[in-house]
Amino acid sequence: MSTTGGKHKRAAIIYFPGRIDRKKLDAAVSLTLSSLSWEPTLWLPTNPDETGGQQALRAVAQNATHLLIAGGDGTVRSVLDALAREEITGVTIGIIPIGTGNALARNLKLELSNINVAVKRGLLGNRHEIDLGLAKAIRPDGERAEFYFSVMGGMGLDAKIMQNTNPKLKKAIGWVAYFEGGIRSIPTLFERMHVTVDNREPRKLKLVSLLIGNAGWLPGNLSLMPDARLDDGLLDLAFIGPRRFWNWIDFWGRVGFANQNIRPNKFGRQLMDATANVKTIENLAGARIRVQPERPVHLQLDGDVLGMVSEVEFVVVPKAITVRV
Repeated sequence: MSTTGGKHKRAAIIYFPGRIDRKKLDAAVSLTLSSLSWEPTLWLPTNPDETGGQQALRAVAQNATHLLIAGGDGTVRSVLDALAREEITGVTIGIIPIGTGNALARNLKLELSNINVAVKRGLLGNRHEIDLGLAKAIRPDGERAEFYFSVMGGMGLDAKIMQNTNPKLKKAIGWVAYFEGGIRSIPTLFERMHVTVDNREPRKLKLVSLLIGNAGWLPGNLSLMPDARLDDGLLDLAFIGPRRFWNWIDFWGRVGFANQNIRPNKFGRQLMDATANVKTIENLAGARIRVQPERPVHLQLDGDVLGMVSEVEFVVVPKAITVRV
């Protein structure tokens, strides 16, 4: 770990009340900073109207140099979105994962259970620059909106599942609640989308879901984009379009067992790539992806449901944020 002792440093703790023990978090922060001559720590709770981004900007305005986010992927996305919009690069980000999926924390291999270790790494850990994705969306009424994300975006079934997931159930049992949302999303409808990756020829695809990822691993050791990296200057895609029951068996085998046990082997990787098909799952990568569905579809970014869109351009923003790991 790098050391960051000295003056003119200040931590700001942006936390989700009710989802973390404030006393334990306070004790862990005090333990980590007790021997360092930092400015007094800022404590900024989120609320339904201000989900992290506004708190981050207030912290920066009060000379915070280290932002520690105690929340889930939605809270993290809100903070990173605000910093990226304002092009603020002079702060580092630490994460105390307490949400449902904690996908960014998992892909960074952060501590998920020991709060003292998580706080120490979040404030004093090694600096690591990561990319962000930028989604430039057009609504069905022509309105335009832009959103930054750190992990994964989705169009189609996965976004519909998140739209239909009961938030109380999600809070109670975690990411498993998405299965309940999936059941309520039946029947599964295929979407036809025109997809252009960089300067390649556009493809017309019949899909259940289209995923665009900056990182590929999800809870349960599942990976829909096993080659995705947070710092490679690319966004990865997963075209998911199983037609029959056996296609779904192949799909779950690939994203679970095969990615963990077969793909790491050179021959196994070649075999999986050679047999990849959009009728199960197919992967590509690029720096700029344009998606034009034939009818409006749901959009989700890092688990946040962002409504219906008629077109989205996804662009990678290299080394946009510095996290501590």
